Amino acid sequence: MTPSVLEVLKQECQGEYVREKVFSFVKVQKEKYLDAARLLRENGFERLLTVSAVDWLDENEFEVYFLAYNPEENVYVKVSTRIPRENPEIQSLSSIWENSAMHEREAWELFGINFEGNTMLKPLLLEGWKGPHPFLKDFDWRRYVKEFPM
Repeated sequence: MTPSVLEVLKQECQGEYVREKVFSFVKVQKEKYLDAARLLRENGFERLLTVSAVDWLDENEFEVYFLAYNPEENVYVKVSTRIPRENPEIQSLSSIWENSAMHEREAWELFGINFEGNTMLKPLLLEGWKGPHPFLKDFDWRRYVKEFPM
């Protein structure tokens, strides 16, 4: 990837980045998450590979991230941001990469993160599930199984 794209990300999105061979890791504020995605898409990152989250329980935050690929330059960029665990919301990437909707749907279901603008947020894997979001680090599946046997 041309260093200029990373420099623009750093300047326009106030991001921090690290580059390791064909991988770059960029951290941005929540308000710049969609801007970073749009900038990458406009600069050859045609493929969105994933959108997911990490539950940082002790910090009471989620790290929401996406991984994009530029096939022409054979480079990958992971863009991440932090959002609070309480009422977690972030803008959907579906207006930039259509396939993000399915990845966000999975993160919505498993972590409880609302992706604003994603019209596909409905159960995918856990149809009929009434329990807490199972990928939260404070979800105790052993206790849940005892209380709600099948």
